[in-house]
Amino acid sequence: MPSSSQPHLRLPFDRRQIRVLGAIFLALLALIVTASCAAQSEPDQPAAKTKVTQLTPATSTPAPTPSATPEPTATESTPPRPNLALSGTARASAETESADRALDGDPATAWSSLQHPSQWIAITLDDLYLVDSIELVVAQAPPGSTTHLLWLDNGSLVRTLFRQLSEIHTENGQILSIEVDPPRPVREILVQTLDSPSWVAWQDVKIFGTPISRQNENDTPPQIGLEMFLEGLVLPVQVAHAGDGSGRVFVVEQHGRIKVVHSGVANDVLFLDISNQVSCCEERGLLNIAFPPSFPASQQFYVSYTNLDGDTVISRFKTTDDPDIADPASEEILLTVGQPHEAHNGGRLVFGPEDGYLYIGMGDGGSAGNPMHTGQDPGLLLGKILRIDVESADLPYGIPASNPFVDVDGYRPEIWAMGLRNPWGFAFDIHTGELYLPDTGHNLREELNYVPSSSLGGENYGWPTVEGTRCIEFPDLPFPCSHAKEFTSPIAEFDHTRGCAIVGGVVYRGSELPQLKGRFLFADFCRGDIWELSRIVDTVAGNAVVSWRSVLLANARVPVSSIGDDEEGNVYVSGYQNGTIYKITSK
Repeated sequence: MPSSSQPHLRLPFDRRQIRVLGAIFLALLALIVTASCAAQSEPDQPAAKTKVTQLTPATSTPAPTPSATPEPTATESTPPRPNLALSGTARASAETESADRALDGDPATAWSSLQHPSQWIAITLDDLYLVDSIELVVAQAPPGSTTHLLWLDNGSLVRTLFRQLSEIHTENGQILSIEVDPPRPVREILVQTLDSPSWVAWQDVKIFGTPISRQNENDTPPQIGLEMFLEGLVLPVQVAHAGDGSGRVFVVEQHGRIKVVHSGVANDVLFLDISNQVSCCEERGLLNIAFPPSFPASQQFYVSYTNLDGDTVISRFKTTDDPDIADPASEEILLTVGQPHEAHNGGRLVFGPEDGYLYIGMGDGGSAGNPMHTGQDPGLLLGKILRIDVESADLPYGIPASNPFVDVDGYRPEIWAMGLRNPWGFAFDIHTGELYLPDTGHNLREELNYVPSSSLGGENYGWPTVEGTRCIEFPDLPFPCSHAKEFTSPIAEFDHTRGCAIVGGVVYRGSELPQLKGRFLFADFCRGDIWELSRIVDTVAGNAVVSWRSVLLANARVPVSSIGDDEEGNVYVSGYQNGTIYKITSK
């Protein structure tokens, strides 16, 4: 369920000394920029017509004109475009009270985090605009290689990854021009710096575009509705299907019961009842059921639950002669994982559509306070995605030879990915093999990760050093925030001002809502907002570049514990508090 070994680097200065150094740093930058601007006699050079352009920084002598940019003449006069950022507001990962200095258009001022990466600055516009370009004016000394991620919120309340500028050479006064083509609706941008030789700082962030007519927006959200499918349940946490052609839907109740549903009507007899051996509730209980590709022939299925000792159990069961009734006595326990706390127990089970292996989501087992760093401990299964072969002759399960840490000393061979807090509701696209991986955050960010079908595993998502774009200052971290560039970054995130816990999820492959085909659906547990996420391929300088976009689809008006589907690809939303399952339909 969702939940609302290198030393830590410490600066050898106290906060007062850091602020004094920061003021000196900014003053020096201002002198450099003022002197260079005074010495430059030619007008500013426009950006070259490329998607991402690094303009030459101002120097004491005029910079040579880029070959892709025509030399301005006395007869040419282009009126300056309004900078939308001037009417926006700024916040930042550090020194946020001075973040507006990056929006004032004054080259003599700058925002500095007074810290090394990873750091970020976000600009919220006063309305929704169709943005076509963004300019970032560098404040940096000394020059060197930097890496930045640019995130956009199109008004859906979810930020999605738009561009990654990796290991580019930057220096003070340089302009990074990012073209947004085609233009996109934007309400907020966030610039995250993962690597830099200096403290993270920006002289200016400029945003250009046009107002959006509310009647003619390019990105009109798909019109969907929520239709009651089944009610009278107790704490439903999953809707699933067996993939056996029966058309049945299985609903998991957290107390330890599973119901079979035919055409919207639940059987009077339970499919499985193990409530007498399940510890419930909050983030414990009977959490998931998964049916292997062999189920039509074997009639074997798998569940994850919390036993009476508070530990996570992965078990196999079989049905009786009646396929609508399972045999509780057939249980074979495959794996038991000790849980140090009642929170962050994970519990998700999914079979890979291409390899047939069982993927298991394990939370870090931490409390709401400081984590125990289990996600970064290779000798523990907590805070990981596991991949095991439960259909082989090996007992109690086999380890796929292609698992990334099979031959790595100190690592449990079951580990597929690590650095997670509480992965809940991850799902494969059954057509492409891509994996969408939500991970519930700590106290400020909820994140959504993406694993391409070509992945060989081994990703590290960074918890507890990071949650989303945010670095966390926990004591005694195994990896300090300076390692953020080494982690796999998410593709989407939202703040706790907009929700409390991300839940998944399915990739829509139904027929009723063709506009959602191939898009990942996810929700927020507390507010009940439901979004779709789509993958967009742009062409930048002749190369294909992937970006992401999210759209707010609906609000369930109840806490949402999961999103699942049936064999036909219809999608269902689990209303946790009111015990109701809703079907997503066209309006």
